[in-house]
Amino acid sequence: MKFRFWGTRGSLPAPGPDTLVYGGNSTCCSIEHEGRHLVIDAGSGIRLLGAELMGPGPMGGSEDASLEVTLLMTHLHFDHIMGFPFFAPAYTPGAVIRLGGWPKCLKGIKGMFKNGRYDGGFPVSFAELPSKILRDEALTPPRFAWQGMEVRTTPLNHPQGAVGYRFEAPGGALVFITDNELAVGAPPPKALVEFCSGAAVLIHDAQYLPSEMDICAGRGHSEFRACLALAQAAGAGRLILTHHDPGRTDAQIEAMIDQARAEAGSLPVEGAREGQTLEL
Repeated sequence: MKFRFWGTRGSLPAPGPDTLVYGGNSTCCSIEHEGRHLVIDAGSGIRLLGAELMGPGPMGGSEDASLEVTLLMTHLHFDHIMGFPFFAPAYTPGAVIRLGGWPKCLKGIKGMFKNGRYDGGFPVSFAELPSKILRDEALTPPRFAWQGMEVRTTPLNHPQGAVGYRFEAPGGALVFITDNELAVGAPPPKALVEFCSGAAVLIHDAQYLPSEMDICAGRGHSEFRACLALAQAAGAGRLILTHHDPGRTDAQIEAMIDQARAEAGSLPVEGAREGQTLEL
């Protein structure tokens, strides 16, 4: 299993000279396994992924009618869906995009396109897309399979809800949890510890600093100390912090990671970087 980050930023894309190391695109990741492609979330990073799948050109230069993509959604907040109208496979005749995960994922994606209710929306209607986009009931939580790989889900602590994913691969489990608020100074939830137990890689939202939680509590995001506590309680082999705040520069993220490493003991800790690839 090859896992890749295409967008690591939370809440809002943040392009610019101060975000070149960790990236400025909002959340999107991919898994390549046995020649198939699975995508997690459709933040602005999905445009880059679509270009990679389809080749050069404004919306992809290839017309690969055999292309099939699975898109799992964690939830429907705008930073996690905003890139879909610019996802090249959606404009490829014969391509198939199977949606799963968050129960209302298809309704949320459809709602981004022209619907006649107001001016100023995206100028293309969902019905005009030449690809086949459907809700695949086989990809329904809490447990399903993809390409022979077991996938489990868990509810997350986020306004309006969200889901996290655990992928069981021959090289170990990878857990992806974004948009989740862990309680400050309290043990991590037992159910979440069990969900993450023994994961080779735990990827978790750490948008805020511990010093910011007095103001930011209730917004549905975590700080690195709570993530450390979860990873250590679950016996994770590696912790990767993601969903970086749009106002955080590369230097500030690096300082946060350095502080987390100083408190992590033997647990390897790093910050998710756009373009980073993991092999399991």
